[in-house]
Amino acid sequence: MIFFLFWSVVVLSIIFGMTNGFIVGGSLVSAVITTRALAPLTALLCVAICEIGGVFLFGQQVSRMLGQQLIVFPLSDPPARLLIVLASAVGGALVWNLVMWRMALPTSSGHALVGGLSGAFVGAYGFKGVHWEIFVRIFVLLGVMPLVGSFTGYGLARIGYWIGEFLAPSWNRIFRSLQIVALMGVALTHGSNDGQKAMAVIALAIAARHASGSFSLMPWPVTLLCGTALAVGLIFGSRRVIRSVGQKLYRVQPLQGVCAQTSTMLLVGVSSIAGYPMSSSQLISTSLLGAGVAVHPRGIRWDLVGEIGLAWLITLPASGLLAASVVWITQRVAHVVP
Repeated sequence: MIFFLFWSVVVLSIIFGMTNGFIVGGSLVSAVITTRALAPLTALLCVAICEIGGVFLFGQQVSRMLGQQLIVFPLSDPPARLLIVLASAVGGALVWNLVMWRMALPTSSGHALVGGLSGAFVGAYGFKGVHWEIFVRIFVLLGVMPLVGSFTGYGLARIGYWIGEFLAPSWNRIFRSLQIVALMGVALTHGSNDGQKAMAVIALAIAARHASGSFSLMPWPVTLLCGTALAVGLIFGSRRVIRSVGQKLYRVQPLQGVCAQTSTMLLVGVSSIAGYPMSSSQLISTSLLGAGVAVHPRGIRWDLVGEIGLAWLITLPASGLLAASVVWITQRVAHVVP
């Protein structure tokens, strides 16, 4: 039973990483594809390679934050119970990601996993199952950073637009080249942050199976596996979100693409170094929104902005309720957990 539950958690974590690639990867690559700076397949392959490399950057601070500081992990409990709680946590986040991907909305995988972990551990152990000080920090940062991204994208676009008035139209080609450079930077920072989310759950599963109180660093094969899951999800499942962000939300031009990608790269990179999970999809979307408002506000689909904003608001509580419901069913109804 423990063997089966352990590998169930690992498989669910890898699938969650793939859905992260569906949603977030599609958001990141949408600008360069829409502006035709790169052909779709070339852009996807470049981002996929950079995402795998990014998982090895900046250490594993985000993984530690989610796995060691956010939740209270009671190793005195039976391993089977701990593994079921973990499966419920990542399962809640996974189901929500799949629903949002089906609706082509660039939701936050960071919100989903924080909600899933918090909901599952509250459902199993009560409110003492979560370090609420850490939860509030993560929650506030996940809410504030998109606003920072929108203002940063707006400011960079205004500066770039002002400079562009003195430049010849041929500079559009240079902006397209800069987009490619910025895209690689965004992909590296995205891998460094989002790749660690699945790693956190796998590390907790290893600790539960071996009843170890230490949250050890993941060996390179596990790190590579989590990065590959992101890349595979990007290549095979990101088309829906690419259309939503790059074409429906706002018809991105090279200048706005460079500004939005630069803003996202800086903010996600800082979050990874500080150890906080961040939503790259939120940042790229709000940065594109800010850049669009700076140049052509009437070109933005504000109804779609409202739909995306609503999805972000309900992601954390929805995934938390899903995870808590699964824990409650296993404990109260099916009596799977002793």
